[in-house]
Amino acid sequence: MKFLFILILVFFNINCVSASKMHNAEKNFFKYTLIKDSSSIGIVDFRSVLKNSKTMKKVGKQFLIFEKQLNERIKNDETKIRKKEKRLLKLNKQTKDYNSLKKEIKQEIAVLQKFAFEEKNKLNLSFQSIQKKLKDVLASIIKEISLRKKIDVVILKENAFLFNDNKLDLSEEALSAFDEKTKNLKITRIKSE
Repeated sequence: MKFLFILILVFFNINCVSASKMHNAEKNFFKYTLIKDSSSIGIVDFRSVLKNSKTMKKVGKQFLIFEKQLNERIKNDETKIRKKEKRLLKLNKQTKDYNSLKKEIKQEIAVLQKFAFEEKNKLNLSFQSIQKKLKDVLASIIKEISLRKKIDVVILKENAFLFNDNKLDLSEEALSAFDEKTKNLKITRIKSE
């Protein structure tokens, strides 16, 4: 008798727990459904917008120009050092002129190596800094667009597995707004010491 009573209690308890879980699951389902119905989503291809923008193309070209100028200066200094090395090879190794010229060449090589490393590093850091600032500008443009269109969530296109409505894609609008906002950007080189 006790066994039957315990079995009935266990069965009754399981049914109550299952009913309680179903009731909570139903509440959560409606809660998530309401969130989904009232939210709007946008998608943007951030990398593509930057890559295809007129501004980033202009920045990239200017970077290459600055890099080419720097490489030409380094190459000219290397040529001067090589000429001194040729003169050095013609001198007798035991002379005072040989030792002083050898010392001078070593110093010039060290100075040139330091200069080349520092200038290339400055150029790369400045390019990265410009890119970061432009990314921040693009992010603010995307935020402005999403607020104007009352979009709650903007997802990067590379993180979206699938989307069926191209109206969700804000990339073209972001690209044209970015190009418009940055069209007067000027890139100048600051003379190094």
